[in-house]
Amino acid sequence: MTSIQSVQETVLKPYQQHKQLSVREAELISLELIGILCDSNCQDEATLQYLSRFFTPQLYQDLIDERNLNKRCGYPLCGKAPERIRDPFAVDDNTKKFLWENNPYAYLSIYCSKFHFRCSQFYQVQLSDESLFARTGIHLFNQSDDNAKCSTEKYSSTLFEQLLREKASDDDVKSLIAGLKKLGIKSDKEGDADDSDLQFETDLSKWLSEIQLGEHEKPAVWGDYEKDS
Repeated sequence: MTSIQSVQETVLKPYQQHKQLSVREAELISLELIGILCDSNCQDEATLQYLSRFFTPQLYQDLIDERNLNKRCGYPLCGKAPERIRDPFAVDDNTKKFLWENNPYAYLSIYCSKFHFRCSQFYQVQLSDESLFARTGIHLFNQSDDNAKCSTEKYSSTLFEQLLREKASDDDVKSLIAGLKKLGIKSDKEGDADDSDLQFETDLSKWLSEIQLGEHEKPAVWGDYEKDS
């Protein structure tokens, strides 16, 4: 399991003497994060949110690809395998693109479920395109400087599952859909817009009910992830 503490100790510790990362240092951090997470998963939601300060959309996509090579679901909070395991070298890039655009279930070769596909999309569209070396102070452990705190908040993220928990009623599903559209999250296949929205609303209602049913009155001290460790 990858935690905030393990990321700080194994990746960020050598860079605590200065606020501004060099291009080389930023590249090393990026490579080490992918190296850790390609065969592991985040210990909790807080860890994935913490990592958003280091990710760009492209770096996150690289991580998804590397996790798939290791037969892991692309969503870093998940330790399962994709629903459909395929040889990533069996087809060329053009064929992959064609399959992704024309196969409504192509995401199952990348993620374990439609829910984690949505979670991953939601996370990725919030990531900043700004280069890591330009993100002043985001790697420092102690954010005593107000400017540094503002800088890290700039790269903060909300997780899809958190949003669902907060909007814990079917009456809020339509407003949630509208918010997802603004972030650029699309349905899996093109078609009638009303039909897509209806299907997406149905999916969200299902996920919402599953989350509600999955709550525990007396949760374990370390949460549900303790079972997977």
